[in-house]
Amino acid sequence: MKKPLSLYIHIPFCERRCGYCDFVSCTATQNIDAYLERLRAEICAFDFGAYQVKTIYIGGGTPSLLTPEQLASLFNCLPTCAGEVTIEANPNSLTRVKCAAYRRLGINRLSIGVQSFDNNTLRDLGRLHDVKQAVDAIKLAREYFDNVSIDLIKDIPGHTFVTPPADILAIIQHISIYSLTKDDHCVLDTDEAVNLPRDFVRYEVSNYARQGYESKHNLVYWTGGEYIGFGAGAHSLLNNQRFCNSGDIMSYHRETPITRTPVEIREEQIMLGLRLNSGVSLALLKNKDDELKMLSEHGLIKITPTHVIATAEGLKVLNQLWLRLV
Repeated sequence: MKKPLSLYIHIPFCERRCGYCDFVSCTATQNIDAYLERLRAEICAFDFGAYQVKTIYIGGGTPSLLTPEQLASLFNCLPTCAGEVTIEANPNSLTRVKCAAYRRLGINRLSIGVQSFDNNTLRDLGRLHDVKQAVDAIKLAREYFDNVSIDLIKDIPGHTFVTPPADILAIIQHISIYSLTKDDHCVLDTDEAVNLPRDFVRYEVSNYARQGYESKHNLVYWTGGEYIGFGAGAHSLLNNQRFCNSGDIMSYHRETPITRTPVEIREEQIMLGLRLNSGVSLALLKNKDDELKMLSEHGLIKITPTHVIATAEGLKVLNQLWLRLV
Protein backbone atom coordinates (compact mmCIF):
# COMPACT_ATOMS: atom_id res chain seq x y z
CA MET A 1 0.00 0.00 0.00
CA LYS A 2 1.30 3.44 -0.91
CA LYS A 3 2.02 5.94 1.85
CA PRO A 4 0.08 9.23 1.94
CA LEU A 5 2.17 12.31 1.18
CA SER A 6 1.50 16.04 0.88
CA LEU A 7 3.46 18.44 -1.33
CA TYR A 8 4.36 22.05 -0.67
CA ILE A 9 5.77 24.12 -3.55
CA HIS A 10 7.29 27.52 -2.84
CA ILE A 11 7.05 30.38 -5.34
CA PRO A 12 9.11 33.17 -3.73
CA PHE A 13 8.41 36.09 -6.08
CA CYS A 14 6.40 39.20 -5.17
CA GLU A 15 5.71 42.56 -6.78
CA ARG A 16 6.59 44.14 -3.44
CA ARG A 17 7.83 42.66 -0.18
CA CYS A 18 5.59 43.32 2.82
CA GLY A 19 7.36 44.39 6.00
CA TYR A 20 5.59 41.78 8.15
CA CYS A 21 6.43 38.82 5.88
CA ASP A 22 8.90 36.27 7.22
CA PHE A 23 8.81 33.87 4.26
CA VAL A 24 11.56 33.48 1.68
CA SER A 25 10.65 35.99 -1.03
CA CYS A 26 12.06 38.60 -3.40
CA THR A 27 10.95 41.08 -6.06
CA ALA A 28 13.34 39.90 -8.81
CA THR A 29 10.50 38.64 -11.01
CA GLN A 30 12.82 38.56 -14.03
CA ASN A 31 14.22 35.36 -12.53
CA ILE A 32 10.93 33.43 -12.44
CA ASP A 33 11.66 31.24 -15.48
CA ALA A 34 15.15 30.32 -14.25
CA TYR A 35 13.76 29.51 -10.80
CA LEU A 36 11.00 27.36 -12.28
CA GLU A 37 13.57 25.39 -14.25
CA ARG A 38 15.45 24.58 -11.05
CA LEU A 39 12.18 23.82 -9.25
CA ARG A 40 11.02 21.41 -11.97
CA ALA A 41 14.35 19.59 -11.83
CA GLU A 42 14.04 19.21 -8.07
CA ILE A 43 10.50 17.80 -8.33
CA CYS A 44 11.41 15.42 -11.16
CA ALA A 45 14.35 14.06 -9.15
CA PHE A 46 12.07 12.90 -6.32
CA ASP A 47 10.78 9.32 -6.51
CA PHE A 48 7.03 9.41 -5.87
CA GLY A 49 6.67 5.66 -6.52
CA ALA A 50 6.04 4.69 -2.88
CA TYR A 51 3.59 7.51 -2.23
CA GLN A 52 0.05 8.59 -2.98
CA VAL A 53 -0.14 12.36 -3.07
CA LYS A 54 -3.09 13.54 -0.96
CA THR A 55 -2.72 17.34 -1.03
CA ILE A 56 -0.69 19.95 -2.89
CA TYR A 57 -0.16 23.51 -1.68
CA ILE A 58 1.47 26.19 -3.85
CA GLY A 59 2.51 29.05 -1.60
CA GLY A 60 4.76 32.06 -1.59
CA GLY A 61 5.56 34.75 -2.20
CA THR A 62 2.82 35.36 -4.72
CA PRO A 63 2.11 32.27 -6.85
CA SER A 64 -0.58 34.18 -8.75
CA LEU A 65 2.23 36.18 -10.41
CA LEU A 66 2.94 33.12 -12.57
CA THR A 67 1.38 33.08 -16.03
CA PRO A 68 -0.89 30.13 -16.86
CA GLU A 69 1.88 28.80 -19.10
CA GLN A 70 4.49 28.99 -16.35
CA LEU A 71 2.19 27.23 -13.90
CA ALA A 72 1.30 24.56 -16.45
CA SER A 73 5.01 23.80 -16.97
CA LEU A 74 5.24 23.17 -13.23
CA PHE A 75 2.16 20.93 -13.12
CA ASN A 76 3.62 18.79 -15.89
CA CYS A 77 6.16 17.58 -13.30
CA LEU A 78 3.68 16.87 -10.52
CA PRO A 79 2.10 13.50 -9.71
CA THR A 80 -1.65 13.05 -9.79
CA CYS A 81 -3.48 14.37 -6.73
CA ALA A 82 -7.14 13.45 -6.25
CA GLY A 83 -7.43 15.55 -3.10
CA GLU A 84 -7.07 19.21 -2.16
CA VAL A 85 -4.90 21.35 -4.44
CA THR A 86 -4.45 24.93 -3.20
CA ILE A 87 -2.79 27.98 -4.71
CA GLU A 88 -2.24 31.29 -2.96
CA ALA A 89 -3.22 34.48 -4.78
CA ASN A 90 -3.16 38.21 -4.20
CA PRO A 91 -6.19 40.27 -5.22
CA ASN A 92 -4.23 42.53 -7.60
CA SER A 93 -2.76 39.62 -9.59
CA LEU A 94 -5.78 37.32 -9.81
CA THR A 95 -7.60 37.39 -13.16
CA ARG A 96 -10.39 35.51 -14.86
CA VAL A 97 -7.90 33.95 -17.28
CA LYS A 98 -5.81 32.66 -14.36
CA CYS A 99 -8.86 31.28 -12.52
CA ALA A 100 -9.88 29.35 -15.62
CA ALA A 101 -6.33 28.03 -16.02
CA TYR A 102 -6.24 26.95 -12.38
CA ARG A 103 -9.38 24.90 -12.89
CA ARG A 104 -7.93 23.20 -15.98
CA LEU A 105 -4.79 22.28 -14.04
CA GLY A 106 -6.77 20.60 -11.27
CA ILE A 107 -6.50 23.32 -8.62
CA ASN A 108 -9.65 23.22 -6.48
CA ARG A 109 -8.94 25.64 -3.63
CA LEU A 110 -7.86 29.29 -3.61
CA SER A 111 -6.30 31.10 -0.65
CA ILE A 112 -6.48 34.85 -1.18
CA GLY A 113 -4.19 37.22 0.74
CA VAL A 114 -6.68 39.94 1.66
CA GLN A 115 -5.10 40.87 5.05
CA SER A 116 -7.68 43.59 5.82
CA PHE A 117 -11.02 45.03 4.77
CA ASP A 118 -9.91 48.54 5.68
CA ASN A 119 -8.14 50.70 3.09
CA ASN A 120 -6.03 52.61 5.62
CA THR A 121 -4.79 49.35 7.11
CA LEU A 122 -3.96 47.95 3.68
CA ARG A 123 -1.99 51.11 2.89
CA ASP A 124 -0.01 50.95 6.13
CA LEU A 125 0.72 47.26 5.58
CA GLY A 126 2.15 48.11 2.17
CA ARG A 127 -0.39 46.06 0.24
CA LEU A 128 -0.87 46.76 -3.48
CA HIS A 129 -4.65 46.27 -3.50
CA ASP A 130 -7.58 48.09 -1.94
CA VAL A 131 -10.77 46.73 -0.40
CA LYS A 132 -12.73 46.87 -3.67
CA GLN A 133 -10.06 44.83 -5.46
CA ALA A 134 -10.14 42.28 -2.63
CA VAL A 135 -13.93 41.97 -2.77
CA ASP A 136 -13.89 41.69 -6.57
CA ALA A 137 -11.17 39.03 -6.45
CA ILE A 138 -13.09 36.93 -3.91
CA LYS A 139 -16.27 37.12 -5.97
CA LEU A 140 -14.33 36.21 -9.11
CA ALA A 141 -12.69 33.24 -7.38
CA ARG A 142 -16.06 32.03 -6.15
CA GLU A 143 -17.32 31.87 -9.74
CA TYR A 144 -14.72 29.18 -10.42
CA PHE A 145 -14.15 27.48 -7.07
CA ASP A 146 -16.35 26.00 -4.36
CA ASN A 147 -13.56 26.30 -1.81
CA VAL A 148 -12.23 29.83 -1.25
CA SER A 149 -10.16 30.89 1.77
CA ILE A 150 -8.94 34.34 2.78
CA ASP A 151 -6.03 35.45 4.98
CA LEU A 152 -6.48 38.35 7.41
CA ILE A 153 -4.23 40.05 9.99
CA LYS A 154 -5.28 41.36 13.40
CA ASP A 155 -3.52 43.10 16.31
CA ILE A 156 -2.11 45.80 14.05
CA PRO A 157 -1.05 48.81 16.17
CA GLY A 158 -3.22 51.85 15.44
CA HIS A 159 -5.80 49.83 13.51
CA THR A 160 -8.97 47.93 14.36
CA PHE A 161 -9.78 44.52 12.93
CA VAL A 162 -12.61 44.76 10.40
CA THR A 163 -14.87 41.74 10.02
CA PRO A 164 -15.40 40.70 6.39
CA PRO A 165 -18.62 42.08 4.86
CA ALA A 166 -21.69 39.87 5.09
CA ASP A 167 -21.80 39.23 1.33
CA ILE A 168 -18.21 37.97 1.46
CA LEU A 169 -18.79 35.79 4.53
CA ALA A 170 -21.69 34.22 2.64
CA ILE A 171 -19.51 32.95 -0.21
CA ILE A 172 -16.20 31.92 1.40
CA GLN A 173 -15.54 28.70 3.27
CA HIS A 174 -12.35 29.32 5.26
CA ILE A 175 -10.63 32.21 7.03
CA SER A 176 -7.11 32.37 8.47
CA ILE A 177 -6.54 35.21 10.94
CA TYR A 178 -3.00 35.86 12.17
CA SER A 179 -1.61 38.32 14.70
CA LEU A 180 0.86 40.77 13.20
CA THR A 181 4.44 39.54 13.36
CA LYS A 182 7.24 42.00 12.72
CA ASP A 183 10.64 41.10 11.27
CA ASP A 184 12.04 40.62 14.78
CA HIS A 185 9.55 37.74 15.25
CA CYS A 186 7.83 39.58 18.11
CA VAL A 187 4.09 38.85 18.05
CA LEU A 188 2.14 41.96 18.95
CA ASP A 189 -0.89 40.29 20.50
CA THR A 190 -3.44 42.73 21.87
CA ASP A 191 -6.09 40.01 22.12
CA GLU A 192 -8.22 41.81 19.54
CA ALA A 193 -11.66 40.27 19.29
CA VAL A 194 -12.75 38.33 16.21
CA ASN A 195 -16.47 37.87 15.68
CA LEU A 196 -17.48 35.53 12.87
CA PRO A 197 -20.74 33.74 12.06
CA ARG A 198 -21.34 30.60 14.13
CA ASP A 199 -20.84 28.27 11.19
CA PHE A 200 -17.18 29.32 11.01
CA VAL A 201 -15.67 26.94 13.58
CA ARG A 202 -12.29 27.76 15.08
CA TYR A 203 -10.69 24.40 14.40
CA GLU A 204 -7.11 25.68 14.91
CA VAL A 205 -5.85 28.68 16.85
CA SER A 206 -5.61 30.90 13.74
CA ASN A 207 -8.05 29.13 11.40
CA TYR A 208 -11.82 29.09 11.01
CA ALA A 209 -13.85 26.99 8.59
CA ARG A 210 -17.31 25.86 7.69
CA GLN A 211 -17.83 22.16 8.36
CA GLY A 212 -15.91 20.05 5.85
CA TYR A 213 -13.77 22.95 4.59
CA GLU A 214 -10.89 22.73 7.05
CA SER A 215 -7.53 22.99 5.26
CA LYS A 216 -6.67 19.36 4.60
CA HIS A 217 -3.12 20.28 3.69
CA ASN A 218 -2.43 22.25 6.86
CA LEU A 219 -4.02 19.51 8.96
CA VAL A 220 -1.26 17.23 7.68
CA TYR A 221 1.27 19.57 9.32
CA TRP A 222 -0.71 19.84 12.54
CA THR A 223 -1.36 16.11 12.94
CA GLY A 224 2.16 14.90 12.18
CA GLY A 225 1.60 13.60 8.65
CA GLU A 226 4.38 13.34 6.08
CA TYR A 227 5.04 16.10 3.58
CA ILE A 228 7.79 17.23 1.26
CA GLY A 229 8.59 20.79 0.28
CA PHE A 230 10.09 21.93 -2.99
CA GLY A 231 11.69 25.31 -3.66
CA ALA A 232 13.71 27.85 -1.71
CA GLY A 233 13.16 27.68 2.05
CA ALA A 234 10.68 24.78 1.80
CA HIS A 235 10.45 22.35 4.75
CA SER A 236 9.78 18.61 4.83
CA LEU A 237 8.96 15.81 7.25
CA LEU A 238 9.66 12.38 5.78
CA ASN A 239 10.63 9.06 7.37
CA ASN A 240 10.82 10.75 10.77
CA GLN A 241 13.37 13.23 9.47
CA ARG A 242 12.94 16.98 9.27
CA PHE A 243 14.85 18.78 6.54
CA CYS A 244 14.61 21.98 4.58
CA ASN A 245 15.99 23.81 1.60
CA SER A 246 18.22 26.81 2.08
CA GLY A 247 16.77 30.26 1.39
CA ASP A 248 19.06 31.13 -1.52
CA ILE A 249 16.39 31.65 -4.15
CA MET A 250 18.48 30.97 -7.27
CA SER A 251 20.93 28.48 -5.74
CA TYR A 252 19.07 26.78 -2.90
CA HIS A 253 20.11 23.32 -1.72
CA ARG A 254 18.83 20.59 0.58
CA GLU A 255 20.24 20.96 4.08
CA THR A 256 21.22 18.08 6.36
CA PRO A 257 18.22 16.08 7.65
CA ILE A 258 17.59 15.87 11.40
CA THR A 259 16.10 12.67 12.81
CA ARG A 260 13.52 13.32 15.52
CA THR A 261 13.95 11.65 18.91
CA PRO A 262 10.97 10.11 20.76
CA VAL A 263 11.07 13.08 23.17
CA GLU A 264 10.94 15.56 20.29
CA ILE A 265 8.06 13.70 18.65
CA ARG A 266 6.04 13.82 21.87
CA GLU A 267 6.78 17.52 22.40
CA GLU A 268 5.68 18.29 18.84
CA GLN A 269 2.48 16.30 19.24
CA ILE A 270 1.59 18.22 22.39
CA MET A 271 2.43 21.60 20.87
CA LEU A 272 0.43 20.97 17.69
CA GLY A 273 -2.45 19.26 19.46
CA LEU A 274 -2.96 22.23 21.75
CA ARG A 275 -3.50 24.39 18.65
CA LEU A 276 -6.36 22.20 17.42
CA ASN A 277 -9.93 22.00 18.67
CA SER A 278 -9.52 18.20 18.71
CA GLY A 279 -6.87 18.60 21.42
CA VAL A 280 -4.05 16.43 22.76
CA SER A 281 -4.41 12.75 23.57
CA LEU A 282 -4.31 12.09 27.31
CA ALA A 283 -1.97 9.21 26.53
CA LEU A 284 0.75 11.81 25.87
CA LEU A 285 0.24 13.46 29.25
CA LYS A 286 1.00 10.71 31.74
CA ASN A 287 2.37 11.92 35.09
CA LYS A 288 0.94 15.41 34.42
CA ASP A 289 -2.07 15.12 36.73
CA ASP A 290 -1.11 18.08 38.93
CA GLU A 291 -0.48 20.35 35.93
CA LEU A 292 -3.74 19.28 34.28
CA LYS A 293 -5.72 19.95 37.45
CA MET A 294 -4.20 23.40 37.86
CA LEU A 295 -4.75 24.40 34.22
CA SER A 296 -8.31 23.11 34.32
CA GLU A 297 -9.10 25.03 37.53
CA HIS A 298 -7.84 28.21 35.84
CA GLY A 299 -10.13 27.63 32.87
CA LEU A 300 -7.29 27.18 30.40
CA ILE A 301 -8.06 23.61 29.34
CA LYS A 302 -11.00 21.25 29.10
CA ILE A 303 -10.39 17.59 29.93
CA THR A 304 -12.44 14.88 28.19
CA PRO A 305 -12.15 11.11 28.76
CA THR A 306 -9.57 10.90 25.95
CA HIS A 307 -8.18 14.39 25.23
CA VAL A 308 -7.09 17.73 26.65
CA ILE A 309 -8.41 20.74 24.72
CA ALA A 310 -7.30 24.35 25.12
CA THR A 311 -10.16 26.73 25.93
CA ALA A 312 -10.53 30.16 24.32
CA GLU A 313 -8.51 31.58 27.22
CA GLY A 314 -5.94 28.83 26.91
CA LEU A 315 -5.42 29.56 23.22
CA LYS A 316 -4.13 32.99 24.25
CA VAL A 317 -1.28 31.44 26.26
CA LEU A 318 -0.42 28.34 24.24
CA ASN A 319 3.32 28.58 24.89
CA GLN A 320 2.72 28.56 28.64
CA LEU A 321 0.37 25.58 28.36
CA TRP A 322 2.92 23.66 26.33
CA LEU A 323 5.74 24.38 28.79
CA ARG A 324 3.57 23.04 31.63
CA LEU A 325 2.65 19.84 29.80
CA VAL A 326 5.84 18.67 28.08
